[in-house]
Amino acid sequence: MNNEKTAMRENRGSAKLWARVFDEDAPTKENLKNELAAASADFQIKRWWKYGQPAIDRIVAVIEVPFEKFGSTVHDIVKVHGSEIQVNLDVFPYGIVNPEVIRLDVTLERRGR
Repeated sequence: MNNEKTAMRENRGSAKLWARVFDEDAPTKENLKNELAAASADFQIKRWWKYGQPAIDRIVAVIEVPFEKFGSTVHDIVKVHGSEIQVNLDVFPYGIVNPEVIRLDVTLERRGR
């Protein structure tokens, strides 16, 4: 009985949610720091908003991506699309003859709510 209580305590709150959503361990502070540093080389988040409390139903962001990184960035964003999350993109290139930066208006919306 004591082992059951310990197991229940370990699988509560954020830890339980993380285990249900992802197949890997929660990121450490160092992991997040490294990932954010790598992402900042590929794109810049200009603005973002979240909608829904306490569960987030929709995230809207404005991202600027260098022309050279556009394909890989869009590929990574589109991979999020699935049965639970709808991804919508609006694309606007900056630079009339030779685009230098691409603006992405990204919306991630939870389905079925």
